Amino acid sequence: MKKLHFLFLFSLILPAVAWSQATTTVPPAHPSLFKGTRPLGMGNAFLAMPGSDENAPFYNPAAINDYEKFHMRLVSPTVDFTTASIALVKDVLDLVDDIDAESDTSSQINTFQEFVNAHTGEFHAIDVRLPILMAMSKWFAAGILADSRTTISFRNRAFSNFELLSRSDVGGFVGTAYNFKDLIGIEQNVQAGVNVKVLHRVSVDQVLTTDDIIATTDFADALPIERATGVGVDLGLKGEIPTFELQALEILKPTAAFTWQDIGNTKFTAPVPDTEQSISLGLGVHPSFHAMGDREWKNHFEVDLREINQPLSFSKKFYVGYELEAPRFLILKPSIRVGAGQLYFATGATFDLRFLKLDVAYYGEEVGRFTRQGKSNRLAAGLSIGF
Repeated sequence: MKKLHFLFLFSLILPAVAWSQATTTVPPAHPSLFKGTRPLGMGNAFLAMPGSDENAPFYNPAAINDYEKFHMRLVSPTVDFTTASIALVKDVLDLVDDIDAESDTSSQINTFQEFVNAHTGEFHAIDVRLPILMAMSKWFAAGILADSRTTISFRNRAFSNFELLSRSDVGGFVGTAYNFKDLIGIEQNVQAGVNVKVLHRVSVDQVLTTDDIIATTDFADALPIERATGVGVDLGLKGEIPTFELQALEILKPTAAFTWQDIGNTKFTAPVPDTEQSISLGLGVHPSFHAMGDREWKNHFEVDLREINQPLSFSKKFYVGYELEAPRFLILKPSIRVGAGQLYFATGATFDLRFLKLDVAYYGEEVGRFTRQGKSNRLAAGLSIGF
């Protein structure tokens, strides 16, 4: 039973983790709900992008208003993990058996220390995101989804311990957006959107030490499970920058964006911690050109400054990316991306087959909570089903 619990936690990644006095230093992920594989491929710079897929409500709800027709997504899984995590899953499962097989405390401590020493300096993360159902239109977006993230950090070289931050959210969201262009009598789009999230969270924020081995008769007891329900609100603004009849600006089609996500912190009842609010700015240009039979090829250049309200180094706030969106050839519409998130290289691609879409990304992410400490390499792949 203990092994099934850990397999459920680390391998299937529907985590259960607890708010403890010894909390982790693992950095939070942004956006706090549903990081997209497409944005990650362009360095996670996405705030000023046109809304054209399922990512818009979570990066900037104002982009909901960009949808030109009704869209729907059905069970569409995404897996996102650090490249070294596969071997760790096996080691963790072996650790549970090895510790519980020892007959005395001293042997259990030695087994635990050997495990931590073997992985000291490593940072592992495995995420699973699953929109069970999403519906999107020009004025409205809603969905039911699950978002699960588990991170293990062996960053402390002085003591035999490791940090475990695991969080599973299951719930839904409702968003809407409006374009003020006609209301205020201007030529440029000026959009505002709001997203309301209702989430049930199962969470762990725990530093596991040798004391946990001594204090518990069963190793699994070191991972108490906490649950709570919370409500959060995201606000987004996005607009076209005036071109002043300058030809260069008319070609570039510049846009600017502002988001305030998890306004006032997304609240959960104790002991599950709240999700901290974040304020971000984005700037993009979207020129296009015609080739191969006058087909339109779209370009998107994006720069974001994220979490500007947080005490982070500039490198942790800076995201930049580029996407080339090709026209549809028969049933295939491909896209390629490149970027840098927190100054770490990222790249990705999409293969859109109308009712089936595959997104892939390879990117680097900072492991330090406030300053630049190191990079974790990650792979992400998402399969979208719908229209």
